[in-house]
Amino acid sequence: MALHWAVFQLPAHLVDYVIAHELAHIKIAGHGPDYWTLLRRAIPDCEARKEELDDLGRRLWLGQTAAAGDG
Repeated sequence: MALHWAVFQLPAHLVDYVIAHELAHIKIAGHGPDYWTLLRRAIPDCEARKEELDDLGRRLWLGQTAAAGDG
């Protein structure tokens, strides 16, 4: 399993969610009902964490900077 380095900017409870999410994919491909049942066993509030990650993830720094001469 590989994780993008930007994941480690997240709060610990969201890092846990991302890791559990990826580990669940070892057993179940896709995001169907069986996948969410499995993930919920590890992270009971996974839906709330997914929503938080979706919101926060849009604001993570991914290493992009302004081009030389911009700003």
